Amino acid sequence: MSITPETRRSLVEVDGLGAFVTSLTIAEHTGNQHASVMRIIRDNSNDLNEFGRVGFEIRPFETAGGTQRREVAQLNEQQATLLITYLRNNEQVRTFKKELVRAFYEMAQQLTTQRSPMSEDDIVAQALQITSARVKALESKVEQDAPKVDYVDTFVADEDLITIRTLASDLKIGENELRAVLLDRKWIYKQESSRWSEKEQRKKPIYRYSAMADKKNYFHAVLAHDAPRFRGEVMHTLKLTPEGAVAVTRLVSQMRRAADSLMSVKGPAA
Repeated sequence: MSITPETRRSLVEVDGLGAFVTSLTIAEHTGNQHASVMRIIRDNSNDLNEFGRVGFEIRPFETAGGTQRREVAQLNEQQATLLITYLRNNEQVRTFKKELVRAFYEMAQQLTTQRSPMSEDDIVAQALQITSARVKALESKVEQDAPKVDYVDTFVADEDLITIRTLASDLKIGENELRAVLLDRKWIYKQESSRWSEKEQRKKPIYRYSAMADKKNYFHAVLAHDAPRFRGEVMHTLKLTPEGAVAVTRLVSQMRRAADSLMSVKGPAA
């Protein structure tokens, strides 16, 4: 995407805490999915927070199904510069990085020009304003997190979940085949144990599937307190969240398209 001087001026936003660029802007101008950029931010939060606490806010956006809401990160110049080093270093990313540096510099110049010498009372008032803004940001973050916790504990734990077997049936793929795909892609992992079967009078292997750390938003472990313990722990059944069901469906579709393309290249079997 070509960046004009007019576009550059819109890259950087400013609030009471200073100039920042959003994860949405970074995703748009580097050719990445916003979800991917947010994942990189979360995975490297410790590094980014060395240059100040990364801010988050919930912003609405329009879809064919109506207005939705999503979490957006706000990064200062140092945080944004560091984040870009974690992205694939292609021409588009390099161009955006240079334009972003210019945009932050121009915004700093603009803010400096707009400022006038402040009295001692003005300095105190501004400090109070900034402190108030930080408190409101923290309160907003707590309010934003609370519904997420409620959603996971209340809804995602019950009717909004889907079993791997059900999704496999909907996608017309075998349940074991789908599990094998998820294991191969390292979305989930399998643990093995055994228990005594009174019916068969022998030990039978039992398995427990769990989500990999970077895919926990795709899966939810439903505890089965009535089931025999697994290695001394409560047994659970791994189910898919709505976001996970969409991601797995997309993954299977991509694999099928790749297989179809390969078959078209090879041609029909003799």
